[in-house]
Amino acid sequence: MNSSEPQVRALELTIIPLLGSVILYWVYNKVLLGISRRNFKKENNCQPIPTYPHVDPIFGFDYWYALKKAAGSRNLLVWIREQYSLYGYTYFARLQTTHIINTCEPENLKAMHSTKFRDFGVDKRRHEAFVPLLGVNSILLSNGATWKHKRAALAPSFTRSQYSNLPLFEKHILNLIGEIKAENAAAGQVDLTDYFHCCTFDITTELMYGKSVELLVNGDKELMKDMTRSAEGGQERWVLARLAKLVGNPTFIDSASRVRRFMARYVDQAIAYRERLDHLKSLPIQEISKQNVGDSKAVEADRVLYLHTVALKTLDKAALLDELTTILFAGRDSTAALLTNLFFVFAGNPEIWAKLREEISVLNGQKPTFDQLKDLQYVQSCLNESLRLDAVVPLNTRMALVDTCLPRGGGPDGKSPIFVPAGTNIAFHVTALHRRKDLWGDDAEEFRPERWEKIKGQGAWMYQPFGGGPRNCPGQHLSLTEAAYTIVRLAQEFSHIERVDDDPWVESIGLATLNLNGAKVRLTAA
Repeated sequence: MNSSEPQVRALELTIIPLLGSVILYWVYNKVLLGISRRNFKKENNCQPIPTYPHVDPIFGFDYWYALKKAAGSRNLLVWIREQYSLYGYTYFARLQTTHIINTCEPENLKAMHSTKFRDFGVDKRRHEAFVPLLGVNSILLSNGATWKHKRAALAPSFTRSQYSNLPLFEKHILNLIGEIKAENAAAGQVDLTDYFHCCTFDITTELMYGKSVELLVNGDKELMKDMTRSAEGGQERWVLARLAKLVGNPTFIDSASRVRRFMARYVDQAIAYRERLDHLKSLPIQEISKQNVGDSKAVEADRVLYLHTVALKTLDKAALLDELTTILFAGRDSTAALLTNLFFVFAGNPEIWAKLREEISVLNGQKPTFDQLKDLQYVQSCLNESLRLDAVVPLNTRMALVDTCLPRGGGPDGKSPIFVPAGTNIAFHVTALHRRKDLWGDDAEEFRPERWEKIKGQGAWMYQPFGGGPRNCPGQHLSLTEAAYTIVRLAQEFSHIERVDDDPWVESIGLATLNLNGAKVRLTAA
């Protein structure tokens, strides 16, 4: 007998029982999980959910390919709405190895965002898509206690005193008006898109970091292109899902890297502020009054800078870079997209522009106060209608952190609860929700600001331009005020606006969604 045979035999006697125990334990847990889930479904009256008719029911590559094809042809939002018309307002699909529940039901959004908020978090797919741009520390990609901590740090930067700072807006709006007038006079037309992006960038950098970059006047416009390319690249990675790492996207990586290198200057400023503050604390009290904290002389006494707030929380350079980059995109993209989409509509509907100018005539050419701005109901209705019809964040996702349920989508009529296993992704689409004719009427596909005279304040969960619940957009009041002020000031400067071509609205989806064809207009000075 070979001397090694007893050892092999002993090893077999050890490994086989151990392997058998592992398998039995796995089966045991699976059985327990199945019993637990069956009881959960029964207790919550969960009913079967409609399923996408997969050709590939295992990996769902047919669904992924259709989604990717729609995104590649810039027809994703229309395709999404078509799927709901075919399979109901909540349906199940497989996307590669991920289980997806698609929904545009108000009650399901209410559950995810509010009543069952703790059951859902940011999904891994979104995290992996945008990490190279926003970083692992970004509030947009965080969950649980980490997210809660970051959200609290944002709060001081979005108080009423911050978003009602109209003199700060006015300084940059004057630059905007000057640049628009110059190009309109020289070329006989102007595409407002880049100007809106530069203006919102300038306002955000001053409001959040203390000093504006002033891209409108003398900035590097290539930075705007890098921001746009990197935001769109992140969206492309989201569509590719798990294949993103295999396919790669050098343009996205290079653009994201350049944006983050630009943002490094603000990391240095944050650290310098914190070091200066720590130095002051070490001085005798009689010496402190003789010192100046960083660049605080450039900031009004009652303003809270986000740059300072995050510096007080951490000196970790990577964390600072992630947070400061995220807030820059949030401040620039949403408002610029809203304005681009809205002025595209204004240019094709001169009667809306005339009605808007008639409303602001009560100002007698004076700059509006914050209260006057809120009282301009038609201006506010135009903003609401644009965010309804062309939501700047038309699609989003969450992941079930635990076994849970949603209140709508099950049963023959789609009105019963559905079971949502832990790890399932929920894709919710306000682009479909906001155009549902059963909720908004037969004219749901039309831009009609007058509808807000009747529905304002009703059906909160059927209108979700900024999300809802604890994770709603903290900057929504800032964005709406900034957009409203821009509209009013441009309406005071220009009596007529018209389109210069017949190009349709085409989706360009990044961190915000706007018209790929921009807002090419011809303006007449008032």
